[in-house]
Amino acid sequence: MNFTLPTQTNGGPTVAQQQPQQQQQHLFGLVVNGCPVRTDFAPVDASGQKFALRLHCPGDLPAPLSSISEIVLFLMPNVPLPPNYGVLVYWQITADVPVAPNQVPPSTGFELLGSLTPTIPSRVFATGWSEHEQLLEVSSSNQPVYVTIGVALEPLQNVLNVSNAPADMHNRRLMVAQTIAYDLFTFMQSFDTGSGGSNQMVVPKNIFDRWFQRFEAKFRRDPNFMMRKKDS
Repeated sequence: MNFTLPTQTNGGPTVAQQQPQQQQQHLFGLVVNGCPVRTDFAPVDASGQKFALRLHCPGDLPAPLSSISEIVLFLMPNVPLPPNYGVLVYWQITADVPVAPNQVPPSTGFELLGSLTPTIPSRVFATGWSEHEQLLEVSSSNQPVYVTIGVALEPLQNVLNVSNAPADMHNRRLMVAQTIAYDLFTFMQSFDTGSGGSNQMVVPKNIFDRWFQRFEAKFRRDPNFMMRKKDS
């Protein structure tokens, strides 16, 4: 996904230009805590389905960028999306550094932030920037950066499919964590002497090391053994 802002926009009418030029309305709004509301998303191609907002940090956004844990994006009131369309939201961080001709500054690439739909026209998005290793490298030593928020109009079914993927991945990771924790519990329980009573477990001091050695050996033989154990 690319949201490079052109120096000049040519071509036919866009979605944002369905009204006469003098009555053109903004489609999206962005809120960052402590900053003015921004609605100046600009079209990035002639299709009229991709828009971007470029912000500087520090300046447009507070520094350090990792301190911004959430942003809010919303559809402007009384500016409906095309029928059966939704919005996918992306972000990119680019270092504000001088570069030689034909070179590009370090950046994270565009990553999916989330989605908006006609039934969910506003949303608080968790950025995850404080834990993003590549972002922290790009913005190291308090290096000024540009933050590009890109929005793409997509068929609603595509939006729903893509926006459900992070939730599915989150649920899968949670299931794996629960399975590993339960495996450790049952392993410890098998060594319980019973001398601690019904509310306590008494196990050897090296129980965790013994479990981890067992777990690591099984993982080397079959990295998916925990998932198959859960499904069985």
